Amino acid sequence: MLIRAGLGAIVAVVAAIAATATPAQADSTVTVRGVAFPDSSVQLGAVGCESVLARTAETMQPRIGRGNGAPVAGQRSLGYDLAGGNAMGALFSVPSVTRTAVAGMAVQAPGGASGVAYAGYRSPADAGTNLVWFGRAPLTAVPGGWQQVDASRLSYTWTKYDLGTGQVVAPPTAAAPSTAPAFAAAHGGDGPGLFTVGFGCDGRPFSMDAVRAGTAGDVTTYDVEGLLTSTEMVGARSSVEAGESVDLVGRLVVPGGVVPHATLVLEELAAGAKRWRVVSVVAVGDDGLAHARVTPRTPTSYRWRFVDRPLAEGSESPSLLIDVVTAAAPSPTPSAEPSPSAKPSPSAKPSPSATPVPSPSSPSSPAPSSPSPSAPSPSVPSVPSISPTPTPSLSPSSVPSPTLLQEPGPTG
Repeated sequence: MLIRAGLGAIVAVVAAIAATATPAQADSTVTVRGVAFPDSSVQLGAVGCESVLARTAETMQPRIGRGNGAPVAGQRSLGYDLAGGNAMGALFSVPSVTRTAVAGMAVQAPGGASGVAYAGYRSPADAGTNLVWFGRAPLTAVPGGWQQVDASRLSYTWTKYDLGTGQVVAPPTAAAPSTAPAFAAAHGGDGPGLFTVGFGCDGRPFSMDAVRAGTAGDVTTYDVEGLLTSTEMVGARSSVEAGESVDLVGRLVVPGGVVPHATLVLEELAAGAKRWRVVSVVAVGDDGLAHARVTPRTPTSYRWRFVDRPLAEGSESPSLLIDVVTAAAPSPTPSAEPSPSAKPSPSAKPSPSATPVPSPSSPSSPAPSSPSPSAPSPSVPSVPSISPTPTPSLSPSSVPSPTLLQEPGPTG
């Protein structure tokens, strides 16, 4: 947020925080995805190097990367390469300048870097006004590895400003530089305020990590890491006929950010295979989708994978098994009329003969038996049934959103 217009609001907010603060709990670590710091009291901030209000116009382009040497926390760090004249780093709004135990970060600059720290303090006598004291302390990061900078322990040269006009009310004090707690004790007692730590004044690249803030026994470390991603397989068919192709769609989801020039890798595992094989590498569109067309010959599993990179962490979709089925042969169509069977002619029925009445003098003769006529009915073939085929300045605008993130980080 903008110092000139916004510090009064900051102080009001932290005063409210101080009134409602809960007892310290325990030290903790919070993972920051890109530049999306989740705690409003700890954010990225840019200030002028010669004066807290004298910031020049410049786009602050953050870079996420692994860089040179292991970061202080996690696997990645946040880097900047400024033009010179401004300082970029961390801004801490605190409810008490005397009880703040730590407000700082780790910095690494292969070629060394110069920066600046500021402490803001509103005395009890100035409550309800636009009057705020700002202390300034120059910073230097020596070339090489990671170094810790804690603004709460630095000694500052103090100047009083009217934030309503941006004018200096009291020039830098002639007294020796003093820490924020000592200055507050000499000007009416404790009060809310802020601290800033930043580098880039000389235009040399640097990296920052492990931003830390809190009171004794309740310090939070903010570990800068890559954007979190998830990859999905978007609604696809589970079976095809032999020789048939199917479209597969992958979706890349990046909560709170965008990965520039992202690609998804489509992989397959055919039946009997032991290793996944790359089918294609597909660019992700503005809609977050990637498309590919495949023609499996055997039952095959497919998955989409986003490869881990400095800016964002990798992810893969659940696998999808596509079965290959043989198309059913068409069933013969039965004839409309069954083929007639030859009808046997019934046996001729003999004319019945009169049964002779035996005479007493002649032997009796049996009457011939008449055969029973048999006429078999023609057989009718049954009709077969057909089954259907299954078918991320102190001004919010100066804190880059994650969509501006680049990779790799220049130094860490």
